[in-house]
Amino acid sequence: MNVKEYISGGIVESYVLGLLTEAERKEFETLAASHPEIDEARNAFELALEEQLLKDARPAPPLRHELFDRIHATGSETVETESDYDRAPVRRLNSWKWLAAASFVLLLASAYWAWNTNKKYEEALADNRHLKDSLKQSSSRLNNMNEEANMLRSPGIKMAALKGMPIAPEALATVYWDTASAGHDVYLMINNLPQPASDKQYQLWALVDKKPVDLGVFDMELRQQHLLVKMKNVQNAQAFAITLEPKGGSPAPTMDAMTVRGSL
Repeated sequence: MNVKEYISGGIVESYVLGLLTEAERKEFETLAASHPEIDEARNAFELALEEQLLKDARPAPPLRHELFDRIHATGSETVETESDYDRAPVRRLNSWKWLAAASFVLLLASAYWAWNTNKKYEEALADNRHLKDSLKQSSSRLNNMNEEANMLRSPGIKMAALKGMPIAPEALATVYWDTASAGHDVYLMINNLPQPASDKQYQLWALVDKKPVDLGVFDMELRQQHLLVKMKNVQNAQAFAITLEPKGGSPAPTMDAMTVRGSL
């Protein structure tokens, strides 16, 4: 065993301040009994710490009976002034005072450990709450998509695949028209549409008797939460198309801004 390395590793200070575990404390005491250098290092640190605590200490004034003893010894009733007390020698700290000082240091260390542990616990709780919220949102989204997917299996559903026009050849969307529902519900699936500018918005149209009918505008962000986007209802549609319009939509489609188009 390298005694010098053992001493320089901070074990002596940890022992004196009461920071070791029970097993570490017993091991230290066993080694100190067999290695005088360890025992001397412990005593030296205790004395150094005691001197530091006493360095700026102010001695208490003498007790009343000590004052009378001094008066009788000198035959004078003159009492020492406060400056005399300042020059009085300082007595060594009693053992109980040493233990109190060490206990105070240990209390500070314990308080820091408790604060740090509590902080980590609160951070873990926050992470756990965030994870639960994310799982809850994902579960809700999955349930919505399952319901929408089941709806597409309805026997009254008709589908129109809308393919890209020259301004966006890769664009693709799908319209699902529920002809069995009372209002002939229309649902849009956003497969692949370019992200529009901030002042633009896509608008869905139905072709009824060769005339365009507005089925509403929609935001691209909706596809992150839903498989299908509910649009306005329509009767007797023959085809569908999507155009890129000013934000809020237009009363009539901008033909040169048609992005996708498809028939039933």
